[in-house]
Amino acid sequence: MPVEEFRAAALAASRSGNNMTVNLDRIDHLDASSLQILLALDVEQKKQGATLQLAKPSPHLRHWFEFAGAAEHFFPNEAEQK
Repeated sequence: MPVEEFRAAALAASRSGNNMTVNLDRIDHLDASSLQILLALDVEQKKQGATLQLAKPSPHLRHWFEFAGAAEHFFPNEAEQK
């Protein structure tokens, strides 16, 4: 999905005010703009009293989140276990 479509879909979904799960199964790569969208989506969810959860990231994608400095933000329970 092109990043603009992802941004538009994320914004539309965030307007619902419901808790949201983004399924990362079968996602091999995210770029910096995708990370920015996920971070902004998380902020919007929190403003509405809702949550954003990332589900089923591959080990490669988990490593990418760690490298980007966002693993503790999106996977705080796992960071505590290390």
